[in-house]
Amino acid sequence: MKLIFKITLLYLLISLVVFLIGGLITHQIIMREVVFEEQRFLKERLDFAIRMIERRKLHKPFERDKIKIIPLGTRAKETEIAFSDTVVMHSTLQRMEPHNKLDVVKKVGDQYYKVTLYDLIVEEDDVAEGVNEALIKVYLLLLVVVLILSWVASVFLLKPFNFTLEHIKNFSLRKNDHIKYKKSSTREFDKLNKFVEEMTEKIQTDYQSLKEFTENASHEMQTPLSIANGKLELLMESDNLTDEQVALIVSAQGSVQRLSRMGKALSLLTKIENKEFESTEEIDLNKLLSKLLFDFKELAGLKSIKIETEIQENVKVKIDNTLAAIMVTNLIQNAIRHNYEEGWVKVVLSAKSLSISNTGAALKSDPGLLFERFRKDNQSKESIGLGLSIVKKICEVSSFDITYQHQDESHKIEIIF
Repeated sequence: MKLIFKITLLYLLISLVVFLIGGLITHQIIMREVVFEEQRFLKERLDFAIRMIERRKLHKPFERDKIKIIPLGTRAKETEIAFSDTVVMHSTLQRMEPHNKLDVVKKVGDQYYKVTLYDLIVEEDDVAEGVNEALIKVYLLLLVVVLILSWVASVFLLKPFNFTLEHIKNFSLRKNDHIKYKKSSTREFDKLNKFVEEMTEKIQTDYQSLKEFTENASHEMQTPLSIANGKLELLMESDNLTDEQVALIVSAQGSVQRLSRMGKALSLLTKIENKEFESTEEIDLNKLLSKLLFDFKELAGLKSIKIETEIQENVKVKIDNTLAAIMVTNLIQNAIRHNYEEGWVKVVLSAKSLSISNTGAALKSDPGLLFERFRKDNQSKESIGLGLSIVKKICEVSSFDITYQHQDESHKIEIIF
C-alpha cells in the first residue's frame, strides 16, 4: 500500500474517533440549549399568564390547553419556579407525549395563584438521530473528498518522489551514468534528490576504484604465479635432484596452482556479485549437461566412478550462458573430487530441478555452512573452498533455490529452477 493512502487511512481513522467524541459533545450542547430555550419559553408564558390574571381578576380555577391556574386565597406563600418532566395528552396527535412542566405560586394583587404551564419536550432520541445523521453525512463527504485528494496528491504532489524512485530502480553501477534530478517545488524532495545524487556518485566512484583494484590485483597476481610455476617446471627437469627436493618442488607447484585458482575464483565471485553477468537467455540445459558430463568422463574413470544419468529432453532455463557452464562444472567436479574410489555419481535433470548425488565421506558439520566462502568439511586438499560458494551466488542472481541433503555417505545437491 502506498504511503499516501496509509496516511489517508490513518487520518480517516482519527477523524472517525474525533467525530464520535464530537457527536457526544454536540448532543450534550444541543440538549442543554433545547432545555434552556424550553424553560425560557415557559417563563415568557408565565408572564403572559400573570397579565391575564391581572386583567381578568380570576376567582375560580382556570384550565386550558397547556395552562392551569388555581386561586389559593390570601394566606398562601410565593414559591420559586420549579421545572419538571411529565406526560400530557397531545391535542393534535391524541396521545400522551412527554412535556416540560413549570410550577410556581405567585401573588397577583391581594390573591395568591398556583400557575402550572406545559410545553412539548424535544425528545433526546430525536436530537441524537439528527446529530448522528448529520455527522454520518459529513463524514462520508469527508471520506470522499480525502480519498480524491489523496489520489491527486499521489499523482501530482508525489510525482518528483516517484521520478526519483524510478531513477534509483534503473540505476546501474556498470553503466557509470551520472543521475541528474529535476528541480522540485518541495524542499524535502530537493533534499532527498541531492542526497541520492551525492550517494550514487560516491558509490560509482568507489565501485570503479574497487573494480580496477580487483582486476589489476587478479591480473598482476597471475603473472608472477605463472612465472613461478614455469620456473618450478624447469627446476623439475634438472638432473641430480634428490627425492626430497622433488617433493619440495611438487609441493610448491601445488601451492602456486592453488593460489592461482583461488585468485580466479575470487575474481569470478566479485564479478557475479557486481552483476556483470546479466545477459540472461533461455538455454538448453540438457545439451550443456550432456557435453560437460562427456568432458568429465575421463576424470571419473581415473577413480573408477560410475556415472548414472536421468536427463529429460528439452529442459530450458533462463540464465547467463557462462554462469550456467560454471555452475554445472563446479557441481560435477565437486561430486567427482570428493568421491570414493569406485563410488558413484547420479545426475537427474527435470523441468523443475537439477540434482547431483554422489558417495563421499560423511559430513561433520552443517551442510548449509559449506556454501560459505573457504568453508570445508573433510574434503581433499585440492579444494580451495569456493566451488559451492560460486554455485550459491549463481543461484541467487539467477533466482534459483539450492539445497544440500546428506545421509551417512550419500550427498545430494539440488538446484530448483
